[in-house]
Amino acid sequence: MKRVFSISIALLMFAAVASAQQVYTLEQCTALALQNNIKMRTAQIDINDAQMQEQEARSKYYPNVSANATYFHAADDLVQEKVGLSNEQQQNLSTQIQEVAPRLAELGIDPTFLSSIPTSYTFGFMQHGFMASVMALQPIYTGGRIVTGNKLARLQTEVKRMMQQQSEDQIRQTVEIYYNQLLSLYEKVKTIDTATKQLESIHRDATNAVDAGVGYKNDVLKVELKQNELAANRIKLENGIALSQLLLAQYIGLDGTSIDIDRTLPSSLPAPADYRVNHDTALDGRVESQLLDKNVEAQQLQTRMKRGELLPSVAVGAVAYYQNLSHVGNVNLAGMATVSIPISDWWSNRGVKRQQLAERRAVEERDDNRQLMLLQMQSAYDDLESAYRQLAIARQSIEQAEENLRLNHDYYTAGISTMSDLLDAQTQLRQSHDAHTDAVIAYLNARTAYLVATGRL
Repeated sequence: MKRVFSISIALLMFAAVASAQQVYTLEQCTALALQNNIKMRTAQIDINDAQMQEQEARSKYYPNVSANATYFHAADDLVQEKVGLSNEQQQNLSTQIQEVAPRLAELGIDPTFLSSIPTSYTFGFMQHGFMASVMALQPIYTGGRIVTGNKLARLQTEVKRMMQQQSEDQIRQTVEIYYNQLLSLYEKVKTIDTATKQLESIHRDATNAVDAGVGYKNDVLKVELKQNELAANRIKLENGIALSQLLLAQYIGLDGTSIDIDRTLPSSLPAPADYRVNHDTALDGRVESQLLDKNVEAQQLQTRMKRGELLPSVAVGAVAYYQNLSHVGNVNLAGMATVSIPISDWWSNRGVKRQQLAERRAVEERDDNRQLMLLQMQSAYDDLESAYRQLAIARQSIEQAEENLRLNHDYYTAGISTMSDLLDAQTQLRQSHDAHTDAVIAYLNARTAYLVATGRL
């Protein structure tokens, strides 16, 4: 009695926990995955970075403005000049002093001071000073490199957006695979529960037959062994469900959260023809094909950029400057024009031929991969058709297994069939239901794979 009470409490607690779980649909799981997945966040960062590079490329259209200021203070004058008399001039000066000395003496002036006059002197200036300038240079012609650079920057942003869409498709497909895996396990638990109820009925009939003296105890044991087998299989499924729940929760950004899903298995599925499209037309809408086109376009722009490096560059500008080097400030304004011709690059070719080879390689890779994608589309559609045929076979097998179980039950009741035959028929019915579940999940995954292959997910 105590054990039954404990089991009842455990079941009530499990029911309370299960009721507290939020039930997520496939659409909700996909939305959470797109919101929380690291690939989507990094893809958005890459887009923001590409947009910043695009802004930097646009700035090349505007003048390049620079300012410069310099102040210096030297230990000694930067410019020094020594001034002195030659020997001949010194002799002339000495003769003149001797001639003037008597007259100075008459005037009461001591003529000896004339001999102290230096014959050389050092002049210096620019020990400290200040210079400042502002220059604006506007490119007029750069061989098309500015325009091409802006096109490359815009192309890079487009590529990053396409890569984000590619990541989104991968996330959607992965979420659906995890979701369908969990749905399959839930459906197989339902099948085991139904088989368990059938075995309970068979066990009750076999027990009544033994009690009435018209049955065999061995039949009851066979039923109980089959019940134990189903119980063990149910435990495995429950473990698989717990693991799949954790896997799905982690992928959609709810790591550590106990989640549940909508356990409704689709009862009817459209035929593959409802999803078929023209593969040649669908190829242009596929992200991978568009990325290949963008790669060719990028290589073409790179070739144009390399050719632009061989052309002259022309720019005009103006500079305003202020200088104070000799304690007198001076402000001036000057215009300028520059022409740069890369003469030495003409015979080195600056990698233009190698870039042309890279462009041709990109074209070849695009054409080859487009053919492979067409084959992938056809293969995905063939898999979809195969899964649909397997689904039809699984449905037919269920009908046959149900009829086989009904007949064996009637034969066993009439005493013309054994318990082993009845249990085998019941096992075949359970396996048919499991095969049908697998077929439905396989069709759903094949449908998603075909939608991805045709660029429509």
